[in-house]
Order: sequence, then structure tokens, then C-alpha cells
Amino acid sequence: MAANYNITYLRSLKAVRERTYSVYARAQLGGLQHFQLHEDKIESVADYVLSLIGRDFGTVDRVPPHGRWRSYCVAAGDAPGGRRDLVAEHVAQWRTRDIDEWECARRVIDLFVVSVLIDAGAGSRWRFRDSLGTLERTEGLGIAALRMFERGAFSSNPNNPFQADAEALLRLTDADVRAGFQVSDDNPLLGCENRAELLRKLGAALAASPRYFGGTSAYDGRPARPGFMLDYLSRCTEQPKTVSIDSIWEVIVDGLAPVWPASRTQLDGVSLGDVWPCPALANTPTADGARPAPSPSSLVPFHKLSQWLTWSLLEAIVKLAKLTVSGTESLTGLPEYRNGGLLVDMGVLELNAADRERGLAAGGAVPQFDGGDPVIVEWRALTVVLLDKVAELVRQKCGLPDDAIPDMFLARVLEGGTWKAGREIAARLRGDSKDPPINIVSDGTLF
Repeated sequence: MAANYNITYLRSLKAVRERTYSVYARAQLGGLQHFQLHEDKIESVADYVLSLIGRDFGTVDRVPPHGRWRSYCVAAGDAPGGRRDLVAEHVAQWRTRDIDEWECARRVIDLFVVSVLIDAGAGSRWRFRDSLGTLERTEGLGIAALRMFERGAFSSNPNNPFQADAEALLRLTDADVRAGFQVSDDNPLLGCENRAELLRKLGAALAASPRYFGGTSAYDGRPARPGFMLDYLSRCTEQPKTVSIDSIWEVIVDGLAPVWPASRTQLDGVSLGDVWPCPALANTPTADGARPAPSPSSLVPFHKLSQWLTWSLLEAIVKLAKLTVSGTESLTGLPEYRNGGLLVDMGVLELNAADRERGLAAGGAVPQFDGGDPVIVEWRALTVVLLDKVAELVRQKCGLPDDAIPDMFLARVLEGGTWKAGREIAARLRGDSKDPPINIVSDGTLF
């Protein structure tokens, strides 16, 4: 019986692992078109990751989970421990104004949703100048979003700047985003207009999904907000104060489906989001980045921003809303350029010479491809699987039995971790730009 690669399946977390493992199986047989896999080098990656965990945290159970909250834990010499937690500071201030825990959680979810959706690759030239210092890449994007949030740029309520709602997001202009992110000819942000459009589409998605995001008479006429997903989740609990990862994933994948560009891969006229054809799965040869019409059996889903958002929201849901989340092991590692770059820089993945030459033709210091290029699709698929492999080796080397694995273990390995290792090795090998070994032409919505 033929496999059923339908829309529901391709939007599922199950499909991310199954389809990426299909690509990995081809790689083990030398059947990919753009990469060679050197499995004997995976252990050295795990050892490097463990060395960073030991250096910065001591043990893996002390590593916080990977999520947007980390962008708001910033260096500050005059703070206890030399760091400030900007989210915790806001929550503490709200509590002094008699804001209850549920609304505090809603506000943090509002912030994290808008912040994550604009967290695609910023490029090596962009900087954000703030009282905290000059910031770049994901930290800079995170603080820029926070400052806009504090000013009420995402709120239509003059009495509460600390929210993001459909009305305000729908009227957000390109100029608003350029100003908020300090964009200029001398400080270019990749895909800036696309990020603004993504936020407007978020506003439309919120307004169109009252089931998940409110905005009906039940909410006293208040506009739809990401944070109102908590109210939906509280009605989905199978046990008191417990919610499944599947319920959270439903909100994000179904409720936010209209956010993603319609130009992405489609099936039956429906845009699938972060889903791409991998010609190697269809045994379709490609040359010079050519992309034949995809068959459903060649499609590989990643849903990177959706998973990054899910990882990020889990911390707010657990810490602030006091809900227990079951099934988090269904989430995968994130197929982005830091995790994937680590695997290339440490020799686990080797880009074929012809592709390297093609990628360098644009004149950059490293090979460069757009997000739908078959090179990038193979790279991302292998990254998902290899992060599982590295995490399992870390678990074994730590001597953790199955019944003693910390909650959200993979997220701790990412944070402690593979993402940090990818950044540090990039800075060591390419200190001028700190770019990954392969660059993606960002449209502001993918990485």
C-alpha cells in the first residue's frame, strides 16, 4: 500500500522525524546527491558538546532548555551572577501591579510569538544598538522585539503596552519594523519587509482563529492575542494542569498556518510551510540546483520556526502558567545554520566539490544557496537526525539511565550544546564574519 503523504501528515512532528530519517538512510548508503556522511566523526561532536556543557554548566541537568527566553538572559556586571533575566524582571514588575500569573504567562507568550517569528537569519552586517550594548544576530533580534513590545508597538490597548494583538499587528507597517530594528542602508537586515509582512499575517491568523486565540464576545471584545492560547489549552487538558504537546502543536501548526508564505511548497493547493522536496528521495538527479516538480513522496517537512516557537513557549507554559506538558520528546532538534554548521565544520557532513564550487559562484567567502535548494534540504534533513544521534551519545557518556533523563533533554543539549558549539567553532574558523560554513540566502522567514 502506498504511503499517505497528506497535508495532515506533512504538518505533523511524526513526519519531521520519519522523513528526515529517510534522507539519513540514503546518506548511509552513499545515496545523496550533495553530501557525504562521515558517521565516524559524530562522537567527536558529542565530546565537544559535553566539554562546553561542563565548562558552562557543570552537568546537563543544569542546562536550561533551548528557547527564546535565553535571548533575554543578558550579561550585566552589576547584576547577581553577572546576568539579568529581562523577562523575569518584567514578570516581577507586573506582579507588583496585581497582574495574575495567568495574564503574566499570556504576556510572555505574546512576546515570544512575535519575537520568534522575526528570528530568521539577520545577516552578518546588521547590529542593534541598545543600552545593553551592541547586539547582533538572534540576541539583537530578540532585544529589538522586546523594545518594540515595551513601547506598545504590537498592542492596540493604550492602557497595556505589554501585549501583541491582531488589531495592532494588522496595521504594522514596513517603516515601523525598519525603525524598530534600526534598519538603514548602513545597517541592513535581511528580509526586513518579509518580517513585517509575517507579523501582519500573524495578525490576520489570530483574528481568523478565535478557537485558539480569542477575540470573541467571550473575551469581552478584546482583540485576539497569541497568549489567549492558554485559555484554549486549559480546556484541552486530559488531566488537571496537564496538556499534551500535540495540543500545543495543533495551535501553532493549524492556528498559524496562514502566516507562512504562499510561495512555499503546496499540496492540493494548500501551502505546507517549511516543507521542501528532496530529489534524492525520489531518485531524481539534479544539476546546478535544478528543481523538478516535487512528488509527495519526495517531500521533507522541518517546521523549524514552528518548533523553535514550541520550544520557546514550553518554558512560559510550564514556569508561569504552571502546566505540565507531556510528550515533549516528539519535538526534534532545530535544522538551522548553527546546528548544521557544527556538523559541517567538524567533518560529519562534507559538501560535494561541485556544489561547493556552485555555491561560491556568488562571490561569498563560503558556499551560498537559497533555502529551497536541494543542498539545503539535504543539509537540514541530516541535521535533524544527527542532533538525535549526538544527544543519545551525550546521554550515554553522562551515564544517564532511561528513567533519569532530565525533562526536555534534547532542548538542553541544543542549548548547552550544539547551538553554542556551532557558533563558537564558526567564530574560531571565520572570525571576520562568524558565518556558518554554508550560507542560506534568507528571505526573513526561514532561518
